[in-house]
Amino acid sequence: MKKLVPLLLLALFVLAGCGPITITGQMPVINSFNASPSSISAGQSSTLDWTVSGATTVSIDQGIGSVALTGTRSIAPSATTVYTLTASSSAGSVTATTQVIVSGAPTSTGVPVINSFVASPSSISLGGSAGLSWNVSNATSVSINQGVGTVGSTGSIVVSPLSTTTFTLTASNATGSITATALVLVSGIPSPPAGLPVINYFTATPQVISGGSGSTFLRWNTSNATSVSVDNGIGPVSSSGTMLVTLSSSTNLTLTASNSYGTVYLTLPITVVGVPLPPSFAVTSVTATTSPPSHTGACPYTFTFSAIITVNGPGTVTYQWERDDHPSVPIESVTFASAGSQIVTSTWDLGGTGSGWKRVHILTPNDTVSNEAIYILNCVM
Repeated sequence: MKKLVPLLLLALFVLAGCGPITITGQMPVINSFNASPSSISAGQSSTLDWTVSGATTVSIDQGIGSVALTGTRSIAPSATTVYTLTASSSAGSVTATTQVIVSGAPTSTGVPVINSFVASPSSISLGGSAGLSWNVSNATSVSINQGVGTVGSTGSIVVSPLSTTTFTLTASNATGSITATALVLVSGIPSPPAGLPVINYFTATPQVISGGSGSTFLRWNTSNATSVSVDNGIGPVSSSGTMLVTLSSSTNLTLTASNSYGTVYLTLPITVVGVPLPPSFAVTSVTATTSPPSHTGACPYTFTFSAIITVNGPGTVTYQWERDDHPSVPIESVTFASAGSQIVTSTWDLGGTGSGWKRVHILTPNDTVSNEAIYILNCVM
């Protein structure tokens, strides 16, 4: 009987072991996975560092392969690269990514790449400041509108716009150009004289467009206006809204808001790039004059402004008359059969003592502005 007990116990142990076996495991945890620095210039290096727990295998792509649970690795990518870390165990796999932005990488073909262009903060009060920061690859020139001008491939600046403004970054090389925009909303702008309409904002995204696509997205919002319109053939619009417009050449879009108290307006310059122009045709000079330059006597009085436009060959010139009170003005044109000069004229009815100016802004074939033709008016009863 004593020999039988161990045998029975052994049989029970073997039978128990024949049941289903369940292995309970836990998913790995990627505690950290970083690249430092995360932005480098071509030829420089960065360091990947990571910490993983609960994994049986860890690997990183981009040719790195299997690595330890915790470690570092020096890397020198030739272009902006995303690295993916994969941690696995019997329970499954998890991944994490980190990016190294490479600026100034040599590239033989392809348009530039705008890796980032942001405004922070994107909403400020009047008098406040926002920071613009950007990172561009494969560009020979980089610029930002709104008076910023030429900038490096990577950088940051502080801006303090007086009204809601769309900043457009343009990156170019021999292959072509690409743009990105950053909008800074400005609140707390003082209201105009009581009763007048208010243009809360009027923006175009982007403000620099390609001659191939030629489209920009308009956004506007007005208050206390009985009529709102946009020039250049768009016409009446609602007090607030959005619209996609297509342009074949650079122009100014002016939003006008009116009510019984008066009219206010806001003008946006829209630049169309990549439109081929006849290389031999250009405006070589434009000069404006006032006739007479001054008047003393009864009012109202009408001044006549003239401009001599000179070109070097046959073609059509488009232009606008601009003046110191900045109204919405139409785009006009004059056609030349050959090289030479033509005179264009404009009038201005004035009813009060004062002075000011008018000038001609040539839009095509080349952007140029005449001198300011001054008038002086002294009203005598």
